Amino acid sequence: MKKFTLLLSLVILGQSIFAAPPERYIRSVEKISNTYNTDMRHFLRSLNPQQTQFTPTQQTQFCGIVNQYVQDLYQVNDQYRSDLPLSYAKMTKQDFINQVMASKEMQILKKYNIQCHLQ
Repeated sequence: MKKFTLLLSLVILGQSIFAAPPERYIRSVEKISNTYNTDMRHFLRSLNPQQTQFTPTQQTQFCGIVNQYVQDLYQVNDQYRSDLPLSYAKMTKQDFINQVMASKEMQILKKYNIQCHLQ
């Protein structure tokens, strides 16, 4: 019985060790997304609904938020690259930039003539 309990404990421990990196990756991405959503919501609420373009200050703020989001996503992806499925593991920073810039939110904001040069 002791051997069975020990074996079961080792199996459970082994599963938790293998599951830990993907779970940490998901939690990290959720945290990054929540921060981005909060920052973006705060920024968008500060805009005048009548304006048709961002001021230089607003564009700097907006691009800073988006750039930080891309940087953070890429960094966490790079950190867990060896634990991710191949489709995620082979993503480059440019892939992240392309996905963010193609998002529905960014398409809606095109009317403001935003020019962010993300790298």
